[in-house]
Amino acid sequence: MISLSTNLKAKAATTQFTKFDYNSMVKMGNKYLCASDQGLFELKGDTDNSENILSYFEPITMDFGISQEKRLRAVYFGYEANGDIFLTVSTDLGLSEVYTVPATTNGQQARKIIISRSIHGRYWTFHFQSTGCFFAIDHISILPIVRGHGFDTN
Repeated sequence: MISLSTNLKAKAATTQFTKFDYNSMVKMGNKYLCASDQGLFELKGDTDNSENILSYFEPITMDFGISQEKRLRAVYFGYEANGDIFLTVSTDLGLSEVYTVPATTNGQQARKIIISRSIHGRYWTFHFQSTGCFFAIDHISILPIVRGHGFDTN
C-alpha cells in the first residue's frame, strides 16, 4: 500500500481563483474580504451569484516509484463532504474513469473505490472535485499491481 501526501500547505501548494473580478484580498480574523470598483465583498457560501463554486485538488502525477505499467486495485481515502464529490482517475495512456463519492453523513469517513481493470499505465493522476459543496481529504492510499509480460496493452 502506498500513501500519497494530502498536506498541500506543507508542499507549498497554491490556490487559484478563476472568474475572480477583484483587485485585492485580505484575511481579517476568520473572514476573507475582497475589493473591486463595485465595493467590498466577503467570500463565503457555496455559490457565486447563484452559480455553484467548483473546487478541486490534484496531487502530482506519479508512478509511485514503480517504472513498469500498472493497474490499481483500489484507492482508499479518508474524507468528509457535505455533497457528492467526483474522483477522476487517469493515466499517461489517456485512459480515465470518473467515480462518484457520496456525501458523508457523520463527519470523517473511510472509503474504498474499486478501480476499473480497463485503466492501466505508468503515470497516474487523481483529480478530486466538487460543485458547490465543502469537502476535505485526510489521506489517500493506493494498491498498485505491476503489469507483467503476457498482458496485452489494450
